[in-house]
Amino acid sequence: MINRSNGKLVKKYLKYRKEIDQVSSKTIGLEETWLRHTLEWLDERPIEKAPKIRPVFSEYVLSRKEPKYSSEYIRKLVSANKRFIEWVSINKAGYRHKLSPAWLRTIKLPRLQEEEKIHEFVTYEEIQKITNAPIYSLRDQRIRAAAVLWFLSGIRIGAFVTLPIRAVNLENYEIYQFPSLGVHTKFGKSATTDLLLIPELLVVVKNWDRLIRSHLPDSSYWFSPLSPKKGTFDSSISTIGANRSSRAYKDLKDWLERVGLPFHSPHKFRHGYAVFGIKNFTTLAQLKALSQNLMHSNISITDGIYGMLSNADKKKLLSNFNPEKPELTTDLNQKLDEIITLLKQNTPINSE
Repeated sequence: MINRSNGKLVKKYLKYRKEIDQVSSKTIGLEETWLRHTLEWLDERPIEKAPKIRPVFSEYVLSRKEPKYSSEYIRKLVSANKRFIEWVSINKAGYRHKLSPAWLRTIKLPRLQEEEKIHEFVTYEEIQKITNAPIYSLRDQRIRAAAVLWFLSGIRIGAFVTLPIRAVNLENYEIYQFPSLGVHTKFGKSATTDLLLIPELLVVVKNWDRLIRSHLPDSSYWFSPLSPKKGTFDSSISTIGANRSSRAYKDLKDWLERVGLPFHSPHKFRHGYAVFGIKNFTTLAQLKALSQNLMHSNISITDGIYGMLSNADKKKLLSNFNPEKPELTTDLNQKLDEIITLLKQNTPINSE
């Protein structure tokens, strides 16, 4: 049975996270789910008794038989547990001496067996097949253009579905991810991002762009609203609902199944963009540009998330390595020169 006082503290904490920390509604929903485990661990006991509860929270989570949680999910549960209890200790009167800093330092992630990670992303070969796949309706054409734009730009799905036509400039191959234009970016960041210049892919995007501009005002959405009855453009829709991302997900899944291609979620196209860039860009400056285009604060974030090579790529690189090749020294000197140049510009490379 969940202690009512603990439940009220969770609600106050989530309100603080939303209003003061300004985290997204999606994150609030996730934290509420994660903290459900903390409330169940505390059971009827008030939160100030947490230091004496056995098993400790990390062991409690690990002891669960069904469902069996992944290592990553366990890390999220423990991190959320610690953030919440630290917040109570600091922000609520009367708890600091009961939830002491010394005890808070003992809340640690458990030792977990490393799980083999399969890095799923849309490959260049797959996006070529998507580009050439048949379409049978305006809805099909819309989702095909969307998928290709995701790969060319690395845009997040939340930003994409809120992108007005005026924010897409194909003459300069730019996308204006500006909250001032109504684009829902992560953390409210604002940036001009660029498209990969791959001609055969750009044809699909340009065809869709010309079509919507001939039927809709530039204030309408690039992922244009369609009439559910007629399947034609619906210019009367000027706002979109909270489930717009789900609409893109479902349309993509339906269309790929009908044309016989494997399904990847919209976010895996962003992964595909990043992996394509990491594999093909050769200079540090290019990788910095890639990182900025993904709207990351530094290269280390980009490399940490997307830099894991597939076994095939790793094998190819290692098998081609030859320390006797003279060009290696030249390449190394070039890399060092680029790093020094970036340091002189005070460009952060490995830190937030």
